[in-house]
Amino acid sequence: MAKDTTYMAWMRHEELPVVRGYGVSDLAGVELGDWARLGGRGAFLQLEGMEGLTGMYLGEIPPGGEMKPEKHLYDELIFILSGTGATEFWRADGDGPRQVLEWQRGSLFAPPLNSWHRLTNLSGTDPVRFLAVTTAPIAMDLYHNVDFIFSSAYLFDDRWDGRDNFFTMAPRVPGARAWETNFVPDVRTVSLDVSESKGRGGRTTLYEMAGNVLVGQLSEWPISLYRKAHYHGGGAILLTLGAQGYALMWPRELGMHPFETGQGDKVVAMDWADGSVMSPPSGWFHQFFNTGTVGARNAALRYGSQKYGVQFHDVQSQEGVTRSVREGGTMIEPEDEDPEVLARFRNALAATGVPCLM
Repeated sequence: MAKDTTYMAWMRHEELPVVRGYGVSDLAGVELGDWARLGGRGAFLQLEGMEGLTGMYLGEIPPGGEMKPEKHLYDELIFILSGTGATEFWRADGDGPRQVLEWQRGSLFAPPLNSWHRLTNLSGTDPVRFLAVTTAPIAMDLYHNVDFIFSSAYLFDDRWDGRDNFFTMAPRVPGARAWETNFVPDVRTVSLDVSESKGRGGRTTLYEMAGNVLVGQLSEWPISLYRKAHYHGGGAILLTLGAQGYALMWPRELGMHPFETGQGDKVVAMDWADGSVMSPPSGWFHQFFNTGTVGARNAALRYGSQKYGVQFHDVQSQEGVTRSVREGGTMIEPEDEDPEVLARFRNALAATGVPCLM
């Protein structure tokens, strides 16, 4: 039997619901519990592909309410699923001025490492629901001392230097390797760069926040098309931001043609829409299919900083996700994929009256 890790024990201690599986089709519908430590309500998401590399939770703030302040020795990315509000930030030692960031549905930001932060709902009528992805499992399991994680007074001045414009959206330089910004007001509308390595008509922009190693990318692709299947290491969280469709996932041990070889029953299928989340396990092929009437967009919240290397991620992923399997990478080109993949997509589109452009 696997040992109970410090992070797993901490989750149990928080006494919140824990959602398991490969993904969640509707984050708005997840049942939450009262959260004594932080206030408001919450639930943990412990998906198959997270593998102790990332943690994830949902939080909800009642109308006119606020969460309790906290600081911690792990990276965190926060995405606002619904509502409007603000976050107040201040130094771990309590000194210096406090800064306030106002946000809305679709906003993405990262509290600087070990800074105090408190989320407040500015609406008097509607609750706020947000999704947070963290590196808490690694931090807690390495130190196996939860009090140290939440009570350290160390100032990471290299992460947050106190400048006034820290929590504003930085200009995005088209074509740059990565967009360094500590705040995105609405990831659903920000412009992205052309990037067709994973499919025709695709656009992608990498982003980095608050000096974290937990970073990610924003991607979109047109109607009537799907993304190429590929695999990488674990820990990545994939959040869909619009349109509708489905995803397929399967272990690479099944090969590129799982249906053709009679192993289709081992392929995991999941419907997605705005506000769905999934986490493919290490080494599992996965791909997204857009069956809606508008372009699809998703956000990846994962390791992979262009500035700060993390060896386990770099060794697992390298540059394989943009090279075909035939060239030594981890991506399946359309001419090499299982014929059933395209057949299923055509049938799904036919049911909605959308033409297939593959």
